[in-house]
Amino acid sequence: MKRIVLFLALMTAGLSLAAQEPIVPEREVVVIDNFTSVPQISLGLYQYARQCVIDGLARRRVVAVDVETNGYGRPDIVYPSFPKARPNNGSPFDLNRAQNLMKDFQMARYYLTAYICRFGSRPVEHKSKDKEGNPVIRTDFTGDIELDVWLYDSETSMVEGPIRWKYSYTGAPDPIIAEEKAVSNIGMRARQFVTDRFRIKASVIQMGEYNRKGKLQDLFLSCGSDIDVEKGDVFFVYEVSNINGIQTSRKLGKVKAREITGPESCRCSVSNGEIEIDRAFRAGELLIAVSDDDRWF
Repeated sequence: MKRIVLFLALMTAGLSLAAQEPIVPEREVVVIDNFTSVPQISLGLYQYARQCVIDGLARRRVVAVDVETNGYGRPDIVYPSFPKARPNNGSPFDLNRAQNLMKDFQMARYYLTAYICRFGSRPVEHKSKDKEGNPVIRTDFTGDIELDVWLYDSETSMVEGPIRWKYSYTGAPDPIIAEEKAVSNIGMRARQFVTDRFRIKASVIQMGEYNRKGKLQDLFLSCGSDIDVEKGDVFFVYEVSNINGIQTSRKLGKVKAREITGPESCRCSVSNGEIEIDRAFRAGELLIAVSDDDRWF
């Protein structure tokens, strides 16, 4: 749930912004249930994979709540046991369990579980020739892991999934290292999922500096370290209007975080749309910034 806080008038270059209540985003809370898996993975790597997912989610914009640390685990299906976990038409996702769990986690909106549907390593041969022209064969290993992920939104009762996450690590000297590396990197996929799925919505609260030609160079948004904004994060800026009770929006430009200036603020460089953004801000229009998954201009 988004939090609205009182915003006092800001002054910049002789331009005052009328007092508004900017949108200050908060972290969403996601409950992480036990996973299920194919039997090819060891217990240690199974547990490590789940922890990598939890850590990846928690590093980016959300609070990850582990059911196991809160006494809500399912010991009967903790380790590779897909045949035992078919409560919902063969899917490891159990809607009844998700709904019941969310009653005990009132602070959370989302529930997530996953099925490790593919795991293993495979040899890869590389053929070449030595200085004398004799054939040389070198073998290394590629580790693969794939997860089907389900996300349940308790507020809308909507279920997303299965969403396929996968990662392959190539060039390992042996199969054990290949598998460990593949598992350790699945956390990056979890982090990217949060970036894609849990977009940051904030307000444009202040214009920044202008160049010698009067062109807007940067601006400030009402989001910062509290929501894990990082240098390089990209936002689209929209002008939001209310016409006869109907809310409409128009994209004005694109900005990128260049400096985190506080728990609820960051400075962003303006990539494009600087004239439109500046004009709308001076006119007192409501400007909203929504994060994008593209970290490059």
